[in-house]
Amino acid sequence: MKLQGIFPRYILVVLIACLFFGTVPVLGAPNNAPQLEYVNGVVLSIQSLDVAPNKKVGVSSKSLVTILLTSGEEAGKEVQSINYITNQPLFDINPSPGDKIILAVSEAQNVKQYHIADYNRLFPTYMLLGIFILSLLILGKKIGIKTIFVICFSVVIILKGMVPLILNYHWNFIVATMLICAFIATVTQITISGWNSKTCGAILGTVGGVVIAGILAAAAISWMHLTGLDSEEAMMLKVTTLSSMNFQEVLFAGIILGSLGAVMDVTISIASTQYEIKSSCPHYGFAEVFKSGINVGRDVMGTMANTLILAYTGSSLPLIFLIASQDNVSLMRIMNLNIVATEITRALTGSIGLICSIPLTAAITAFLLSRKDVNNQL
Repeated sequence: MKLQGIFPRYILVVLIACLFFGTVPVLGAPNNAPQLEYVNGVVLSIQSLDVAPNKKVGVSSKSLVTILLTSGEEAGKEVQSINYITNQPLFDINPSPGDKIILAVSEAQNVKQYHIADYNRLFPTYMLLGIFILSLLILGKKIGIKTIFVICFSVVIILKGMVPLILNYHWNFIVATMLICAFIATVTQITISGWNSKTCGAILGTVGGVVIAGILAAAAISWMHLTGLDSEEAMMLKVTTLSSMNFQEVLFAGIILGSLGAVMDVTISIASTQYEIKSSCPHYGFAEVFKSGINVGRDVMGTMANTLILAYTGSSLPLIFLIASQDNVSLMRIMNLNIVATEITRALTGSIGLICSIPLTAAITAFLLSRKDVNNQL
């Protein structure tokens, strides 16, 4: 397919997305929430404010931090902030001179106060992003450009599509998640492979696998009484801005979105192989093409299912170490913890959806290829 045929289609999809989602307001903070301004700064010096020079471990300490503001209306101004160290690694920020940080600026009785909010991690993030994009363009060339497009599209459609639909328009979580997943799968597959029989088979196989994973996830969440409050972020959201949200539905959406990428990978691999086999052996009918898809699917299944399991295991390493360090806790108690059962459900439902997408994709693609010449567009 020629480039001049590709980019107008990209532009059309982007325009539709912008028109549909561009003006959707995002739910903001409550009206009574304190207004904070965040600015960047560089640490110039740190002076300890502790009275006793030698403090015992576990006792909090404080220091006076001098900071040069590098953004905002007061850029170039030197300010000071008192930084408290409470020996709680989850909350403590212990900068050194030269570190780039983010300051939260508040105003009380016409006096501005500056508090160290976090480290400024944008530059390393941009560096990694640049290396990622560069590697895609060098190795992938045209496919690399398409890959960048579909990644950006997926992120935008989730942030500007799914999130506002749920928060502002109060769509059902399950409906919104399934709709967005189908939309992402369709745009991704068409962008990468064009509009043909193999793409149609991959899209339908992906949607079928995700639907199966969704049914299992919904049943497991209800049956196992999973709360969805298995992370610090969920607990913070529950306590602060969205206390009325159904976090079981949030968990459902996370499971489906987490499995979508792996399912798409499997389905396009199967459909592309069947497409090439049919091109090389036009006399093959449904049975032969279906069998080839199943054989490829079995090979891909092992690695991709393992990919999902390893991904969830990697994100749960602190939990694994926590469990391993508790010698006196029974296995029955561990397996029934909400957080453990949640991670197991994530991994297994996603993997089952992936496995089920294999015969679905093989059958649908074989049916389409057996009815049409592979060189014809659907």
